[in-house]
Amino acid sequence: MSSLDLQKQRAIEVHSEQAATFASRYAAVAEDPYRDCFAYSRRQLDRWLRRYLPERGDGARLLDVGCGTGRYLRLLAGRGYRVAGIDGSAEMLAHASRACPEADLHHADADQLPFADRSFDFVLCIEVLRYLPSPEAAIREMARVLRPGGVCLATATPRFNLNAYWLVNRLATAVRVGHLVRLQQFFVTAPLVRRQFQEAGFERPCVHGVYLGPINWIERLARPLLPRLLRAWEPIDRRVADMAGLRELSNMFLVRAARR
Repeated sequence: MSSLDLQKQRAIEVHSEQAATFASRYAAVAEDPYRDCFAYSRRQLDRWLRRYLPERGDGARLLDVGCGTGRYLRLLAGRGYRVAGIDGSAEMLAHASRACPEADLHHADADQLPFADRSFDFVLCIEVLRYLPSPEAAIREMARVLRPGGVCLATATPRFNLNAYWLVNRLATAVRVGHLVRLQQFFVTAPLVRRQFQEAGFERPCVHGVYLGPINWIERLARPLLPRLLRAWEPIDRRVADMAGLRELSNMFLVRAARR
């Protein structure tokens, strides 16, 4: 097995171990989106997804690449989309099956999607590209299964985010640091991820900054203050996270790209 395959397999193993944790964390997002940085990040991401996904699916086919515990499958099936999902973790798929029984689920690799060309109107890919040493193959696959004009919405992790997570991740993979998971992740700039999508067959991809930081350090150092600070920070965050001069400092990119 190559080093790239080993890194991908390690990501699947870690997420399999954390499947129940992710299910509970996603369940808590609706209850209190300010309880921690994870819930807050999903609140901000959901706002962008609502902007680009029609409120009513009207039978449009949607694929979630790396569907995890099935949160987005369940939400979007409830809005009238015909949903399918793939994941490399059998444990994640077990949760997804319970969350959205009507979904067409497959245990598969993002690099080899088990669907025909031009099968979908929309593709989601949330928090997957950050674990792929070479994401180009997965991006090409997402383009392949989209019909012309179909839309892909994918997240990526900014290299220069204010949490300094690039440095933290490099240290955590080299030596054990507290409770941080030893799992290498991969970081991009907006021009780089834009070019990756263009070369895969997408037309004029746009990259948005979803939310800014360094709120993760507040969570670690002053957890009781976090909910109040997040509520106060949110209106500012929504104004500045996607500004051209600050986007590269955000904690999450969202790529919106249409298939040629």
